[in-house]
Amino acid sequence: MVIPVLDGEASITRCVAACAAQSRPPDELIVVDNGSRDATTTRARHAGARVLFEPRRGSSYARNRGWQATDADVVAFTDVDCVPARDWLEALLAPFGDPSVAGVGGSIAPMEVHSPAQRWMVERRFLDQEANAESNFLPFFATANAAYRHSVLQVLAGFDGEMDPSGDTDFSWRVGALARGRLVYRPEAVVHHDVGRGLREVTGRWRRYAVGLYLLERRWAGWPGFPAPPGFWTRTRRIWELPLALGHRALGRRDLSVPLIDAAVAVNREIGRLQGRRRARHTTIPELGRPTPPRARSRHG
Repeated sequence: MVIPVLDGEASITRCVAACAAQSRPPDELIVVDNGSRDATTTRARHAGARVLFEPRRGSSYARNRGWQATDADVVAFTDVDCVPARDWLEALLAPFGDPSVAGVGGSIAPMEVHSPAQRWMVERRFLDQEANAESNFLPFFATANAAYRHSVLQVLAGFDGEMDPSGDTDFSWRVGALARGRLVYRPEAVVHHDVGRGLREVTGRWRRYAVGLYLLERRWAGWPGFPAPPGFWTRTRRIWELPLALGHRALGRRDLSVPLIDAAVAVNREIGRLQGRRRARHTTIPELGRPTPPRARSRHG
C-alpha cells in the first residue's frame, strides 16, 4: 500500500492508522514524502508506516517511488486526506482473483457534507468513481482509491509525472489502451475523503485539474475514440446561464449556491486551461505508440 504526501502532518496519523487496521492488513504500508517541511514523516513513522522520500515534486513521482520499493503482486493507493473503511483493502483486492483484471477502483465518499462547497461536490459527482468507470472514452480511477497489479505498473513504467495532476487518469487509460488490461469498479471498497468546507477547496482543485485535462488532450487527442474537447462556449456556459439557473432554482426553492459555484468553477477551469497550455509549451509529452481500438469499458466487480 502506498500513500504519497506533502506537508500532511494534520492528517497522516489518521490515514496510516486506518490503513494499518484493515480487516485484511496490508503486506507493507509505505508513505512517500514528497518534500514536506512539517512533522509528516515523524508522525507517519510513529503510526507504523515505512517512510521513503522522493525529491521530484509531484504525486506521480511519489507513487512510483512507493510501488518500485515493494514486490507485492498488487499495489493499493490512497491519499493522505482519505480514511479507508475497515474492510476497504479486502474489498479492493477481491477482483484480482480474476487474472484478466489489471486494476480496481473503489468508492470515494465525502467525510462530511455540511457546507455549500461540499454539497456542490456531491451534486456534481465530483470524484465519483462510478462516473469515472463509465467514462465515454476509457475507464479511469483516481488514486485516492485504486489498486493495480505490480506487473502492469512495471510494463507501463508507472505513472507519468509530466502528466500531473492527471497522472492517475493517464495511467488508467494506458492500462486499457496499451496493456489491454481490464479495470473493475468495486463500490464496496470505500474510502472517506476529507474535503475542506471553503469555496477555494473546489475552485483550487478544478484549476489544478484543468491543467491536467489540457495535458491529457494533448497526449490522447489522436487516439481512436477520444472525444473532441469541448469548445470555449460549452466550457463556460455555466457562466452565461447563471441568471437563468438562479431563477430556476429559486422557483423550485433549491440551493442557490450550486449555480454560483458552477460559474466560479468555470472561471477557474479556464484559468487552469491557460496554465496547462503554457506548461505544455515547456513539457515534452511522450507519444503513446501505435493506436489500437479501445478495449470494452469497465464492469462492476
